[in-house]
Order: sequence, then structure tokens, then C-alpha cells
Amino acid sequence: MLGVRINMLNIPSKTFNPEVLYVFDAFWEPGQAAQQHFHDSIELSVIVEGTTVYHIDNKTHILKQGDVICLNPYTMHWEEQPDASSSHQLHIGIENFQLSGYEPNCFPARFPILDLGSYRKEFMKTIQQIIKEKNNQNPYQDLAMKHLVSQLWVHIFRATANHGIHLLPKNSKKADKKKLINDIIYYLETYHAENIRLESISSKMYISPAYISKLFKEETGDTPINYLIKVRMNKAKELLENEEMSIKEVANLVGYQDAYHFSKLFKKYFNIPPSEYSKRQS
Repeated sequence: MLGVRINMLNIPSKTFNPEVLYVFDAFWEPGQAAQQHFHDSIELSVIVEGTTVYHIDNKTHILKQGDVICLNPYTMHWEEQPDASSSHQLHIGIENFQLSGYEPNCFPARFPILDLGSYRKEFMKTIQQIIKEKNNQNPYQDLAMKHLVSQLWVHIFRATANHGIHLLPKNSKKADKKKLINDIIYYLETYHAENIRLESISSKMYISPAYISKLFKEETGDTPINYLIKVRMNKAKELLENEEMSIKEVANLVGYQDAYHFSKLFKKYFNIPPSEYSKRQS
């Protein structure tokens, strides 16, 4: 009797149809480094030869020949080539990727470095076929690439089924998103008087500004900065109702050094200047 494979993925073969966005070689020289960046699709990166260093979500990984990295969309990362070493890497961009129970375009590995175990050898053979196909420029290359990249996923799925790759639980991405949104809202409401920009939110949460904006808009219907302005305006209204303060003092307390700019925003939100609103409370 076969044992229960807790990591077995439900992959409908009739509808599983990932698209290959790009395939390119990167040859890294000693001391070379990339800027921190992210992609809006899945990227598989394979160390074909040599050793290198990847920094992924502020964690450092020393990688060697045969190591495989799977980066989900909006994962911040950068790579650097140590002195006295070089590397050959293959990067593959993938979209239209869907697994049952998970977010679109997400491979739910718990760690970005994939442990392929006994499937590593076959995986690397397929990588060599991809490199050969890419360099030969034969007819129907796109179709051949799609077939070969699908083979890569078969190797990964089989490694997953044999517990070489640890997966996140189903729908955990949704829970993670909810927690992230709650964390951002808490940060905006608690530190609204500080000089908050999208970049500072990104720095606090260790997530790209683009992903924060996209996710926050999807979950709340608003941008983080608009939400911050609403928090500030409501706090200002509360201060004007309960405290005897000048408009400049109120503006400073809710994060604005320019009282004129604050007054314009207040009038925009409440259809009344803050000076007039203050008079009505006395």
C-alpha cells in the first residue's frame, strides 16, 4: 500500500498551462553585483556553473552549481559575484501558473532555494537541453521551450511529492496578505504624524513599493497614502473638536509642516476649512 504523500499537489494536466516569458543566460564576473529588484512573474534561476551569492528578502544564500531558486512575484532580491569567482546562471520567467488552492502565479515553496534531491540530475539535464535549444535558434523554438520548461516543473513537482520541497499550507498566502494589510494599517494609524512615504512603508515591511500598492488597493480599495491622509484628517478633526490649538499646531501633530497644505486637504475631505470648523466647536 502506498504511503500518504502530504506534499502531493493537485495539478490538473488539462488546464495547467504555464507560459514562458523569457529564457536568458547570465555570465557573472568576479565582483559584479546587481541592484535590488523584483519581478512581476515567477522566475526560476539555476546556477549552471560556479558559485554565487543571492540576497532574497534580506537573507543571504551562498549558491553552487546545480542550485535552483524559485522567486515568486514581487520578491525583493539581488545577486553579487564574490571576488575570485564567476558563475553561469540561467533565468526563466513564467506566468499563467496556477496550482489548485493557491494564489495565481505562485509556487508555494516554504523556502526559495529548492531541494530537488534525487531529481536534481534530471533537472540539470533538462536545463542543458534548454540552453542548447536557446542557442540553436531552431524553428518552433517557443514550442520547444514551453515543453522543456514544463519538464522542469515535473521534476520540481516530483521532488515536492517526495518531500524534498516543503510547501506552505493551502490558502496561507491569503492569510499572509491579510496579516500584511493589518500590519500596514497599524503602522499608518500609529505613526501617522511621522514623515511616511510609500518607500518607508516598503522598508518597514521588507516588501517592494509596487507590491504594497497593488495589494493594499486590492484589499482596501484605496492606496496606502490616501488611507494615511484619511487617518490624519480624522485625527485633525478630533483635535479641533477637543483641544484649543492653532491650525499650525494641529497640522504639525498630524504630520504636516505646511499649514496651508494641511488646510487645503482638510477642506477637501470635510468641505470646510479647519479654521471655520474650529470656530464652530467653540
